[in-house]
Amino acid sequence: MTDLPPEKAVASFDSASALLAALARALQGRDFPHLGQSRLKVPLVRAGALLPLPLRRRVYAKASGREGVPPDRLGQIDLERVAAWITDHYPARRYPAVLIGSSNGALSHLAAAAGLPWLPQTLLVPVRRPGVDPRDVGAALEFGARHAPPLLDRNPTIELHHMHDPNQDALSASQMAYFRIKWHTLPRAYERFLVDRLEPGAPIIVVRDRSSWPVTRVGPRHVFQYGAHGGMTAAEYAAEPGAPPTDEVAAEAEWGFADALGDDVHTWAIRNGHPVVDVRYDHPQDPAAGVADAFRAWLQERGEPAQRLLVSSFIVHDPWRTITTASVPFWTFFPVRQAAQDLANYLDRASYDDVDVLLFSNGVPSRGQVDARSWERLAQRARRRGRLLGVDADAFPADFAAFARYGPALRSLPPATVPWSPLSVADLLAGLDAAPQISVTRSDSSPPSDPQA
Repeated sequence: MTDLPPEKAVASFDSASALLAALARALQGRDFPHLGQSRLKVPLVRAGALLPLPLRRRVYAKASGREGVPPDRLGQIDLERVAAWITDHYPARRYPAVLIGSSNGALSHLAAAAGLPWLPQTLLVPVRRPGVDPRDVGAALEFGARHAPPLLDRNPTIELHHMHDPNQDALSASQMAYFRIKWHTLPRAYERFLVDRLEPGAPIIVVRDRSSWPVTRVGPRHVFQYGAHGGMTAAEYAAEPGAPPTDEVAAEAEWGFADALGDDVHTWAIRNGHPVVDVRYDHPQDPAAGVADAFRAWLQERGEPAQRLLVSSFIVHDPWRTITTASVPFWTFFPVRQAAQDLANYLDRASYDDVDVLLFSNGVPSRGQVDARSWERLAQRARRRGRLLGVDADAFPADFAAFARYGPALRSLPPATVPWSPLSVADLLAGLDAAPQISVTRSDSSPPSDPQA
């Protein structure tokens, strides 16, 4: 059998692939409506709002499962080809810097403002597993142990983090397994991209989310993670009946950074004359407030009032529309307590005339989730107008039609008043330096001295 095409091997609805697509479109001056999916699906998504709730959830779950790779085709996934597919997303030009590493929506807004690409360390390979009980954790673990070896054998430079979260992913997890892969060395396509597309001496910005999670070791390059960042803590998952015993702590499956890739980036950068900037933080929500501050300062320096805060949610966001409407982005990793508290803390010290809030629907009420009316009350702390944007509060968290509504809603916002000009790399790094929850360190690009010289 032939290899699986890269676009069939990787989930399109995941944080990494969706943030990648949204950023790549922004670098082409394009927006990101309907989560980057075909506009032919939009009428179906809107029509789904008319279905009874149980049927609406069943349709969503089935649609998620259809993205899954058949288990017997996992050995036909070549992740080097996938890496080339990633780099092909970006316009073929020289860049003054590049980001590599963890997924983060807030940082993708900054990257878009500076016109910089981002190369993810982690991707989701969804594996078809229809009609299962997501609460049966033991069966999920056994499924991964049985089906992962061909994927690992074919791709020796990755580690598999099989993530299973019956709290937030109850619908999708009833139809598929979440195989998240992390590169531990630079894929060849990434190396080619750095050689061909980076300006001489341009910095490589390594995004290191230090999130970690207790895991069960399944094999030399395979761990099983029960639960994930969201509305519950690792301890709360561990206390549930059926939770598997854990034997080590690893980088969190979706957001966490595996340091081996960082070591390889540093080695490559020294050899090729590029400085490295390491950006570290402890949780995917941490950069949001600092990025909002940096973005607002950039807008105000351009002469914009910067009085609209646009709160995005997971992959319901649009870097290009954020720029073209001169909005200040505040990204929330999920609509859960920690993100709502972070937004509340930010609004305690930063006032806006307008606050617009987007929400990602996962389909079911989950522990730690914050309801739509509470998000609306946060928005109403605006001086003039605060609202949910493109969201049906009564339908949330099964408001799947919002995936079709948010694009037109963003297009309806007033445009920026001055022409767009990119944020400089120096100002981007200065903004991150000023953020209290982010650590920025710089490394020299000088090669080691030759002892024979």
